[in-house]
Amino acid sequence: MRNLYEQCLKLTQFAAMEFEEIFQFSQERLKQALETELIENGYAVRKQRGFLYAEGTVPVLLVAHLDTVHRTQPETICYSADGAVMMSPQGIGGDDRAGVYMILRLIQSCHCHVLFCEDEETGGQGAKAFERSGARAFTKSGIVPDVNYIVELDRVGDNDAVFYQCRNRQFERHINSFGFQTAFGSFSDISILAPHLNLAAVNLSTGYYHAHQPGEYVRLDKVEELIGRVEKLLQTKTEQFSYTQRFTARKLGEPNDLQRKRLIALSDAHFVRINHQNVADGRGYFMDEHGGVYLYLDEHDRMVHIDSAEAFCKDGTAAAYQKNNAQTFITIEMEEAMRLLGQERAAG
Repeated sequence: MRNLYEQCLKLTQFAAMEFEEIFQFSQERLKQALETELIENGYAVRKQRGFLYAEGTVPVLLVAHLDTVHRTQPETICYSADGAVMMSPQGIGGDDRAGVYMILRLIQSCHCHVLFCEDEETGGQGAKAFERSGARAFTKSGIVPDVNYIVELDRVGDNDAVFYQCRNRQFERHINSFGFQTAFGSFSDISILAPHLNLAAVNLSTGYYHAHQPGEYVRLDKVEELIGRVEKLLQTKTEQFSYTQRFTARKLGEPNDLQRKRLIALSDAHFVRINHQNVADGRGYFMDEHGGVYLYLDEHDRMVHIDSAEAFCKDGTAAAYQKNNAQTFITIEMEEAMRLLGQERAAG
């Protein structure tokens, strides 16, 4: 079976790029190529800073993001002997180029609405990054897709369905009836899009593994299997599923079920690494006893957990938690912080 790679080549007769170029193009170049692909597939495309949107006829919005965490695009792509596994010494970027590929395949049979977002990987790393994210730009565009629900294709593995703070049980049962299993995550583009559009949303697996690591790889056999399952999902007619909030954050001092943690303050003797890239010294950051890193959200008096962040000393050793210096804070996840900031800006 030489193989699944060759099978993918046969199935991907794209106008503006080859199969491997989906993984090799920069975010900007990929956005340009995708605009051409969407037009070739009969879409009228709206291209704005931060996103590409194309209105379809199937009432489902498909979402993927164009950026990856890797500093450089893959120059060399390697395959297993049977062509089922692809990876790169530079990082293959399956998160989320596998999702982009799946959407290009799916729209050949299901003319769904499509949204490609930029800068998702940094969108959950603070208020400034949130404002720059493609999903946030889309919420400011005035575009309101006439769809029944949202499917993001951005999740690791081959069987996960992540609903974040959406708690529409009927929608969850519907998604899982196609063989997916409910899993949990911290943030993706639908964390912003779903509450804004008041639509239920799910992030589904796309067949990549070891996300954000140099050893990340994509299993093309799983990608093909997932394309088939998602295609069946898209072809099933439904009513509209609305967004139902899982919980509502409370103000400090109110009766609450919010989590409190003992955190220590970091200093300029430390640095913070996010997705394996050094982003700042430790000033203004905090850390829990398990090494979780937090940033203070002043306007809501909360400590926000920064997913994929780690704290180190200047010599490269892990920052040490000093129990005697710890203070108690209310902590929330980044998704909830984004929701609070979004509500605040909408009200303003």
